[in-house]
Amino acid sequence: MSDVASRLVFLKNLHNVTNKIHATNNVDEIMLELGQDICSLFNSDRLTIYLLSEDEQFIVSKVKTGLNSFKDLKLPVNERSVAGYVASTKLPVNIQDVYDEAELKQYSPEMQFLKEVDKRTGYRSKQMLVSPVIDSTGKLMGVVQIINNKADQP
Repeated sequence: MSDVASRLVFLKNLHNVTNKIHATNNVDEIMLELGQDICSLFNSDRLTIYLLSEDEQFIVSKVKTGLNSFKDLKLPVNERSVAGYVASTKLPVNIQDVYDEAELKQYSPEMQFLKEVDKRTGYRSKQMLVSPVIDSTGKLMGVVQIINNKADQP
């Protein structure tokens, strides 16, 4: 498939995901489906969708694909974790190898990858594309974290 054709397919699928979001009154009801759609869209292995807590001090995982745990991950909105950094700065990050501390420090001297989930599950996170979810007024709603491109492409 040519680059132009691939890009058109991507944009069409992105449009479909966006339409699902706009067509619902309750995003919570379609979160799991959205997670699967986003993984498919980016050809990624796993995904986590975090929502901002009511007190706006934490982001809490609401959708986790590829994990057999129903326990929510709760991260402070600060620069110590990748998702926390994205929440605090409202800037996206694209990391080639989350185990490369020098690469993480390019974003923030405090940033660390939380290896505990990988250790518990035996999974190896490598690439990570993380983006803030911002409403039309510029307010942070949450964070989308996409993990490991299946084609091993950054």
